[in-house]
Parts: sequence; structure tokens; C-alpha cells
Amino acid sequence: MIKFLQTVILTQLAFLIVSASLSAQIKDTHKIIEEWIETKLIISEETAKWESEKAALTDLQDALSQEIEQLDKSLEMFQKEETTIEEERSKLTARREAAQKSTRNIFDELEKLRSEIDSIFKILPTPLGNKLITFREKLEDQDLPLRKRLEIAVSILQSVHLFNRSVTMERIEFTLEGKSREFMVIYFGLGAAYFVNDSGTIAGYGKSNDEGWEWTRMDSLAPEVSNGVDLMKNRALPSFLELPLPAPERVEQ
Repeated sequence: MIKFLQTVILTQLAFLIVSASLSAQIKDTHKIIEEWIETKLIISEETAKWESEKAALTDLQDALSQEIEQLDKSLEMFQKEETTIEEERSKLTARREAAQKSTRNIFDELEKLRSEIDSIFKILPTPLGNKLITFREKLEDQDLPLRKRLEIAVSILQSVHLFNRSVTMERIEFTLEGKSREFMVIYFGLGAAYFVNDSGTIAGYGKSNDEGWEWTRMDSLAPEVSNGVDLMKNRALPSFLELPLPAPERVEQ
């Protein structure tokens, strides 16, 4: 009986030892499994994170590539535009230089024209000179635009040209033989002029020179010049006038 009890006790003890050993192994196994699962989870999370970051980096690379491509296109376009702008700048510079040259030429020609107009004014009849004096003063104004001054010069020359092609009559006072007198003067342009007083007793001719008009008395011209005055005033029928050319050496007494 005692041996039987000993055997049972030993058997139970062995069972407990085996059970304790298995329990320890199971715990170790569970721990390993848990650690393995945790490791797989960490790896899975890191993989997912890496894939996400990789996708983001890929998108960023694509975006940067597109931006670089766009910048390259923009740079190429800018270089082309810069070339075009430089060509336009060169053209504008050439046009500006040409315009400045033309302006200088016009200014030089205008100065010559102004000098000629000053000379012409010396031989203009007083009424015409008084009519154009305002324009002449404006022509001297350097503050006026060049174009405006040129227009004024042309206007003066047109008026003088029109007068030079016409026969006009003016009442003018001038000095004759040291005395200031008033006469009716018939101008045949700027080439010749003939004068007579109202009573038809004093007459003569005039010619222009560099200093103005030079008047010469010749009373024998009075009847013909008076007839011309009547024609200009529509007080006589049209007829030819016989008047000598105003060259002193060719005028006969």
C-alpha cells in the first residue's frame, strides 16, 4: 500500500513537472508569436508609410519635372522675345536717329528760309509787310514747335507768291525828293511799281533792291498811271497801259 502511494505521488509529481514545463513553453511561444505579430505590424506600417512617402516623392518629382519643363519653355520663349525686343529696339533706335537727322535738316533749312524771308520783307510793300509782320514775329519764336514754324514760313511765302503774281493797288506814304507824300501805287508783283498823286501832277516808278523800294519821279507817267488807277477802281473801260520798265538806264524822258 505504501509503495502504491509512493508510485501515485511520484506520478503526480512528474505530471506537475511536465505540466509546468509545458506551461512555460506555451508562454514562451505566445510571447514569440506576439512579438512576431508586432514585428509584422511594424513592418506593414513602415511599408505602407514608405509606399505613401514614395508616392508623394514621385508626385513631387513629376511636379518638379513639369515645372522645370515649363521653366525651360518660358526661358526659351523669353530668349526669343528678348531677341525680338532687341530687334525692335534697334529698329526704333534707327528710326529715332533718322527722325533726329530729318529734324536737324528741317531746322537748318528753316533757318535758311527764315533768312530769305527777312530779305524778302525788305522789298514787300508796306501794306503787305504789315499784314505779314505778325507771322514773321511768330517765325522768330524758338519755343514754337518746328512744324508750326515751318507752316508759318510756308504761309508767308504763299502770300508773297500770290502778291508777286498779281497786280495790286495800295495807298502808300513814302519819301520822294526829301518830302513825305502819299501816292496811289500800282504794283506789278514785286518787279515794278508806278505811283501818282491824287491830282495827277506827280508820278513816277519804283523798283526793289536789297534795301527796299527805290522811288524815282517821272511826271510824264502821270496820265498813264492815273488811267491805271481808274482801271483798278473800275472807273474806266479795260485798256492796255503803256508804261516803261523800271530800269533807270532804259527809261526815256
